[in-house]
Amino acid sequence: MAQVTVDTPEAVTQLDTLIRVNLTDKEISSETVPQEYRDRFIAGKGLGAALLFDELEAGVDPLSPENKLYFLFGPLTGFAPGTSRYGVVTKSPLTGTFVDSYSGGHFPTMVRYALSNVLAIAVEGRAEDPVMLRIDDGELRLEDATDLWGLNTKETARQFEGKRTKTACIGPAGENQVKFATISSDEGTHHAGRGGVGAVMGSKNLKAVVTTGNSPPKAPDIQQLKVKHTQRLGTDDEVSWARNGGTQLIVDWTQEVGALPSHNWSRGTIENVDDLNIDAFSEGHVGTDSCFGCPVACGHVVDFEETDADVEGDFPDASVDWGPEYETIGMMGANTDITNVTEVTELANLADEFGMDTISLGNVISWLMEVTEAGLVDSDLRWGDAATAAEIIRDIAHREGIGDELAEGTARAAELLCDGHPDAREAAVQIKGLELPAYEPRASFSMALAYATADRGACHQRAFPIESDALGGKRDPYDTAGHASVVIDEQDENALTYSMVSCSFTAYNYERVCEWLNELAYDVTIEDLHAVGERAWNATRLFNVREGFGRDEDALPDRFTRPLKQGGPADGKAISEDDFETMLDDYYEQRGWTSDGVPTTETLERLEMESFAPV
Repeated sequence: MAQVTVDTPEAVTQLDTLIRVNLTDKEISSETVPQEYRDRFIAGKGLGAALLFDELEAGVDPLSPENKLYFLFGPLTGFAPGTSRYGVVTKSPLTGTFVDSYSGGHFPTMVRYALSNVLAIAVEGRAEDPVMLRIDDGELRLEDATDLWGLNTKETARQFEGKRTKTACIGPAGENQVKFATISSDEGTHHAGRGGVGAVMGSKNLKAVVTTGNSPPKAPDIQQLKVKHTQRLGTDDEVSWARNGGTQLIVDWTQEVGALPSHNWSRGTIENVDDLNIDAFSEGHVGTDSCFGCPVACGHVVDFEETDADVEGDFPDASVDWGPEYETIGMMGANTDITNVTEVTELANLADEFGMDTISLGNVISWLMEVTEAGLVDSDLRWGDAATAAEIIRDIAHREGIGDELAEGTARAAELLCDGHPDAREAAVQIKGLELPAYEPRASFSMALAYATADRGACHQRAFPIESDALGGKRDPYDTAGHASVVIDEQDENALTYSMVSCSFTAYNYERVCEWLNELAYDVTIEDLHAVGERAWNATRLFNVREGFGRDEDALPDRFTRPLKQGGPADGKAISEDDFETMLDDYYEQRGWTSDGVPTTETLERLEMESFAPV
């Protein structure tokens, strides 16, 4: 099999290396990322968007050998606390859009320790048989992985993992090209989750990336800055919510404002939130976990058997190594009417082991519950039925029975299983093919705009304006005014965060990023970084425009034009077509895009992106 040794300098400031792994030809090579790309995009999201735009022909089938899969690392990985992250960029098999998905743990830092100067690893082509990529202190080689095929994510990782050896791998869902399969790292505790990046990895017959890192790179004297930010993350009120409970706290917050989806997006609250909030999960809490070098430790380890908690349900001994996070609780729990914490924990663990996105998976399950009740699909699944939901999850991961169609996502399942019946289509709550995360937009109109304009389909991690309106009280959540500018600002700043490949929980804002980069000799200003974020956002938009996406696809699911039920203060609220179009017009105008959602020539010139001009 292919093998190559990459120069890994002992002292590192600006990263510049791109490694290409051609699975078809069994060749591995390295090259220098053009300085133009590093100046304009730095790393991560922006670099991935530029590479995908340049190197992928329009219209490529996402599951064909012609698609590419980029693993991306940030300039602070291995140096700064809260930045042990990696990104994955590809063309999504679920949506057909640009997709970038991120994950943490120890794997990213071990890659940096093994390949000190790497910005990206591009995986190309398709292997004839299952393989894995082994990275060991500057040496890369392809090895046979036939014996690993069929193992779940935890079983795969346990073949290799130690203190300095970590993995990123797929489970059966990725192998079977489930359209919302994940790439999992650190024994299935961290996931590059959205858009089906695991399915692309599976389509290439790449089972795992296994890295051993024993050589931490040296940089200029950063110890003082490292101590400063470690102390900040360990003590500041700004991130105290993540330290003191993490995303499980959000259940009570969204319930209070009517933004907790339940019964497949027909309601905005659940009857007894105390059955599913952080206090309920605390009955099984046995400890916390963290990514490499991060003092926040936002991961919760839940094991109801170990605590011998007095709980009921189909899975009283359930456990999960990290979580369940809010999105899992919302979509696998509240939205399916499964409100028993041990049952939600078991479903979360199954998703982790098989390697599936719990947001899309939860939507698929609640969709099936609704269309089964309506008589549109013949299945045994009923509202609140965790035992049958667990069987459905296994079927989806292996594409068995009805699971084969469900593995395509809700939009496609409505066509395959229900012949496109209008009620089945309405029950498939998605944008651009990507199922919505757990924030009901009728309780926060700004979230509707954020979802509709997100580059990878419905997403709360591109902009999270509900924090400042419904949850923060800074704007009227049911009006149209002021939302566009907030969404744009957050999209651009988050695009910088993901270009840095840093964690969104650790508040590395423009000023802090500038401080770090200049310590590493990047010589940038805050204005430069604003441009990097905006540039990255426009690059992903131009990729999507080239793939046929425009204003018609920046649309809201019909379900949200109907009044919300049981939504607390949002009860009876709906988003009219006129209200939504008003926000979208405002957004396009402020972005410097045409009324069809295409960046104008003037915008591209201002951002020095003329080479990305749409055809």
